Amino acid sequence: MGKPWDGKQFWIWELDQCSGGDVGAIVAAAKSAGLSGLIVKAWDGSNYWSQIERIVGPARKAGLAVGAWGYSYGQNIQGEAGAMQRAVAAGPDWLVIDAEIEYESATGRAAATALFDALEAASLSNCLLAYTTFALPEYHPQFPYDLFSRHCQVALPQVYWGDMGMAPDAALKRCLSAHAGYGLPVAPVGQSYGAVTQAEILTFGNIAESSRVPGISFWSWQHATGAMCEAIKTIPLGDRDSHVSDWARAAWEKAVNRGVFDGTQPQGTVTREMLAVVLDSLKLL
Repeated sequence: MGKPWDGKQFWIWELDQCSGGDVGAIVAAAKSAGLSGLIVKAWDGSNYWSQIERIVGPARKAGLAVGAWGYSYGQNIQGEAGAMQRAVAAGPDWLVIDAEIEYESATGRAAATALFDALEAASLSNCLLAYTTFALPEYHPQFPYDLFSRHCQVALPQVYWGDMGMAPDAALKRCLSAHAGYGLPVAPVGQSYGAVTQAEILTFGNIAESSRVPGISFWSWQHATGAMCEAIKTIPLGDRDSHVSDWARAAWEKAVNRGVFDGTQPQGTVTREMLAVVLDSLKLL
């Protein structure tokens, strides 16, 4: 069985701004686009957003995974944990913590530690947890990527190449390489707002496919144009479970976690020089 972040997904911020708030239309459009799930806002700091309750049932009945996401300010930690408990009660498949600039400070590590301590006390650490944040750690050295990676099961870095002033392929490859050292699967978030083009979205999707990331998603439903949605629909991000054996997947994940490989292109060709680097990483030379 796959993970709820596998495949193609769309983020929903304000449900009423998506297809006029018509949940049936949203679910039908998601299925038509070949999406595997939706990531729906369910809290903002300590404030719970009940919109998640309207879509969880219909989406899951249609075979879509539903992620509940919320923005973390790292200030009212107990309030945030309480809002997340209410989100869990709505019945999503997983939770996504959106942690950004508020954690990029001298007190960021302490805030992150307090957050995960609160989630453990509230028994939320047993949930499938993800985090989303800046794509490139080198530009955000104070953000506690290691702490979030330690407590979550997957990272969803925001590869908004248009805002970053980069080509989508360069931005995604650089992001995947930078996140490989944290030992988590990476399901990058692509840009579907602003002035990005269909071609750029397709390039992002194709690089994601060739890099064999478990899933991708796009921010956001209410901001995407019809042309952007058509591009996302054609991205060939498929189910790879039938192509990769359990033992091969387990060995690959072990190699990535140990830093032997960078987490990209698991079926790429290995040159003699690359093999020498692997052997040296294993201290066999």
